[in-house]
Amino acid sequence: MTRPLPAGRHAASVSIRSGHGTASHDRVLRLNLDFRSPRLALRHAAAEGRAWVRSQDLS
Repeated sequence: MTRPLPAGRHAASVSIRSGHGTASHDRVLRLNLDFRSPRLALRHAAAEGRAWVRSQDLS
């Protein structure tokens, strides 16, 4: 997800859902960097989300 910031910059965040039904929850990562375009912000958010998922112990 992105949102516009002042001076034409863009913020990025990513939502990661886990579980099913009433046992599901979302983890939202709000990233501290800002970007010159929404595309760059989305690319960064996707990379950070994948890195977070890989870092979790899924056993």
